[in-house]
Amino acid sequence: MSRLKNFSIITFILFLVGFIIQIGNESKLKELTQLNYTNDKNRFLNTNSKFSQVRVRDFMFYQCGDVKRIGGKKEFVENAPDELFRIDGAWYICLDSRAKPIKSKCNVLSLGVNHDMSFDEEMHSSFECRVFSFDPFVEAKKFKDLRDSNPSLEYSPILKVDDRWIFYRVGIIGQTNNTKDLSNLKIKDLISFDEILDLTKLRDKVIDVLKMDIEGPEKDVIKNLDMNYACKYIKAFVFETHVRSKFADLVKLEKCFRLFWRHTRFREGNTRGPTGHLAGFQNPEDWALKMKNFHNELNLAEFMFTNGELYFVNINFI
Repeated sequence: MSRLKNFSIITFILFLVGFIIQIGNESKLKELTQLNYTNDKNRFLNTNSKFSQVRVRDFMFYQCGDVKRIGGKKEFVENAPDELFRIDGAWYICLDSRAKPIKSKCNVLSLGVNHDMSFDEEMHSSFECRVFSFDPFVEAKKFKDLRDSNPSLEYSPILKVDDRWIFYRVGIIGQTNNTKDLSNLKIKDLISFDEILDLTKLRDKVIDVLKMDIEGPEKDVIKNLDMNYACKYIKAFVFETHVRSKFADLVKLEKCFRLFWRHTRFREGNTRGPTGHLAGFQNPEDWALKMKNFHNELNLAEFMFTNGELYFVNINFI
């Protein structure tokens, strides 16, 4: 019960905000609630009434029975009050049934590493997964040391850590106008998800965890994601969103993915503590939501549902 305490608090808050609002102007209602993500408007609108009704809804949810936190710097892990407390650099995976990575037979695609590769490192060491790490602009110390150790690697966009771990000094973009010549790949190149599948030789292979922390372009990546392919090959999709992301941009994932964990970002700035940057509910006395940034309760609810770290599991694997 204690391990779900913080998550229950935020879920309760979200439930309270997701109330019914009466609005007379249907076109304005559609604009406010982002209803363009479905043709089944009758699920949300009572068109026979003088007033149209809408219920702000959350993503469909899966109650994972075995959630595990992976990664995080040693000092953050030691300072965390429990094993599921949100810490910098850590991500969560669902270990239920077929959803969990199979030791020594798993693949992890990590898009956006920055200076903290602890998640990638733990998936590599604890689960013995094949790990494919990407970051076009930043090299963690381990990767930089590897490059510095061999002059021939100075301009190489690909660094082989070992037989099960490769770092690519390359980034992802939603869509490219021209297919990249992967044989002439350069440092800081931006390539599509399809091109990443070809580069890593992961095409038509199960990806146990697709982790994405790319500081903004996630909206375009998800927009261009082939859901038929994702539903067949991606077990878990965990990612960070930013202010550009809206519910309408993400709801396509419900074709086969269900939310099993979330950390909402309540503050604009960086509030730090002994476990790194704090999620809002971890420090409720210092929430920094600027209400003037929200036009109405619908905008606020959408922000709370979609802003931060979202964790999805593929129901085809559970």
